[in-house]
Formats: sequence, structure tokens, C-alpha cells
Amino acid sequence: DVSAIQSYVNKTREALMKFDLETAKKSYVEIMKIYNKLHPEEQAKVYHEIRDLYFERKSAEELKV
Repeated sequence: DVSAIQSYVNKTREALMKFDLETAKKSYVEIMKIYNKLHPEEQAKVYHEIRDLYFERKSAEELKV
């Protein structure tokens, strides 16, 4: 549900700050599993945050290379 996604988003951001990209990626995959099961109204509540997180993760991966 939405609160679980929020929790994973926080966990993913913490991992990104430490450049723990493997943990960040695993958390992101969990977020997407939950997101895909949500009703469209609930998806709309977290879509932008997940999208931002995706770009944050990709940016961190580019920096790491």
C-alpha cells in the first residue's frame, strides 16, 4: 500500500546517500511490485515520488561509474 511505498522510498533514498546502489535497486524493485498492485487512484498519490526516485537512482549510478 501507499505507506509501504513511502517506507521503501525513504529506505532507497538512504541507500542512495551512502551510494549503496545494490540496496537502492532492490528497494526500488519492491516499490514497483507494490505500486503495480495498487488501484490507479493510489498509484496517482505516489507516482511523482517514484518517478523522482527513479531519476535519483539513475543519477547516483552515473556518478558511481
